[in-house]
Amino acid sequence: MRRNFCLFFCAIFIISIFSSCSLPEPDIALRLKNRKQAIDSIIAKGECPSHFVAVLTESQEINCYYQLFHDDSNGLARASETYTRNNKTSDTTFVYYFDEHENTIAFQVKIAANNDSIFNSVTAFYNRDMDVIRKEYATIDNCDIPVNGTDSLSIDLTAYKIPPNVSTFAQRKKIILQND
Repeated sequence: MRRNFCLFFCAIFIISIFSSCSLPEPDIALRLKNRKQAIDSIIAKGECPSHFVAVLTESQEINCYYQLFHDDSNGLARASETYTRNNKTSDTTFVYYFDEHENTIAFQVKIAANNDSIFNSVTAFYNRDMDVIRKEYATIDNCDIPVNGTDSLSIDLTAYKIPPNVSTFAQRKKIILQND
């Protein structure tokens, strides 16, 4: 009887420890990918308000520009960052995706391949601790639709400092976001 009583309390103790721990969300990669695809879809359909922000050099030339896309609640859903050099747009674009809580959920690097309508890309999906959950390599068109029969370049993301949320993104990029 005493042994059963002890086993019972041990089982209760173990269950209470595991129930208080935050276990990983089993479908987080799928949820993050679906969120990214939903954002890309409403942008491709023209249903997402956006605006451009230019960052100037000391000589008043455009150094970088951002295209900012907002969700239904006017929160930042996606930001595309493209640099310029010698008054020419770079062939590389950095794209940040945010969830409804303004956390970064994905970061994408797009490099133009042969022309400005086909891109090699890598997308990393992040959990709230900014751990990479999944990476996807693809060759895509302007609307982020995969192009069949092509291979993507392998792009290393370790050199990039990915901001964990919208606030840090705005601070690092030195842009002011205004929610009307």
